[in-house]
Amino acid sequence: MLVRDRIKQIVETSQRFTIVGEANDGLSAVALVKAKKPDLIILDIAMPQATGIEAIEEVRRWSPETKIAVLTGMTGKKLLRHVYDAGAEGIFMKSGHTDGWVKDLVEICEGKRKIPEDVMTLIQEDTGVQLTRRERQVLFAVVRGESNAKISDRLNISVSTVDGHRTKLMRKLGVHSTAELIAKSFRDGLLESENHS
Repeated sequence: MLVRDRIKQIVETSQRFTIVGEANDGLSAVALVKAKKPDLIILDIAMPQATGIEAIEEVRRWSPETKIAVLTGMTGKKLLRHVYDAGAEGIFMKSGHTDGWVKDLVEICEGKRKIPEDVMTLIQEDTGVQLTRRERQVLFAVVRGESNAKISDRLNISVSTVDGHRTKLMRKLGVHSTAELIAKSFRDGLLESENHS
């Protein structure tokens, strides 16, 4: 099982990398990226404070040149598809072999996308509901209990646009209430959770 100390050991074996920061949660990770603008960030999907998908999107917003490698123990097809669609350059399983991992990270920094074949197979098998980046942002906010006005303010879009996204989400998922929307989102693996593996 790859944990942070093991990751550090692997990364530090290469003279190509210098570790400039570590974070215990998603918000801290994003703050570090804003401050340091690193070439590469390695994220877990399951993090407190902000989900992996949200962290990826914030990293893209604040430091678009930073490459993103995701490390996960979760094998949910929809979850991995969301990570892939969010633009992570690398997706690696915690249970996978670490041989060649540094080489993969170097190639990610050079502009390549590195996704192991077994992970790519899971991603391609996901033929379920596909949400846009904005729809995912609105869905996460709805699950957190945010009002349309708060979502509007945070995402810098109009309240009517937020309402439109909520309507589209309900139509895509075949539900008729916010409670049903949240329940189906968890049930179908559209939200990240420790239970989605």
